[in-house]
Amino acid sequence: MKTDTPPGQGNYDAFLARLDAATSSLSTRAASLERALAAVSLLLGPYESAVRNWERRRLHVSGHLTRHTGSPQSYTALAELHDVAVNMEEMFRDRAQRIRDTVSLMQGRREAIDKSLLELEVSRVKLTSSRLLSEDREILSAVFSALAGPAVATSALPDRGLLSDLREARQAVILAEALMEVKGY
Repeated sequence: MKTDTPPGQGNYDAFLARLDAATSSLSTRAASLERALAAVSLLLGPYESAVRNWERRRLHVSGHLTRHTGSPQSYTALAELHDVAVNMEEMFRDRAQRIRDTVSLMQGRREAIDKSLLELEVSRVKLTSSRLLSEDREILSAVFSALAGPAVATSALPDRGLLSDLREARQAVILAEALMEVKGY
């Protein structure tokens, strides 16, 4: 059985696929949440407007009550109008607050999704970098092996220091790559 994927690269592909699936799922959820947030936000304006209108009515009727000089029936009617204005203002204020709370909750969820999407992207970049480093390490290993020559001595004058120098160079490259991975480069 022959595969096109170099050994060890399948793990990278599997993890990248998982990152892509999670990103896709969260992106879909974010778009849906954004539409819902826009719809709920549209409700806030009319309720806040109603609060202001009932507040103005309450203040207007309250002013008439304090200056009232008419009959007791008209005073009673104004008091009832004042009570209605107070109740309606409170009701619309409560509803507006519930909508604000819902908007705030939805914005919090959106921020959490954005944070997760950013973390997924950072993980994807790190994993891709690690994959490239691994591929480079394999290529360097193959190059060093080719430079070192066959395991059997074929030359009349073998260069005994070359093999040692190549091993040291390979170790230095591996340590440098490991340091870059740790530092996040």
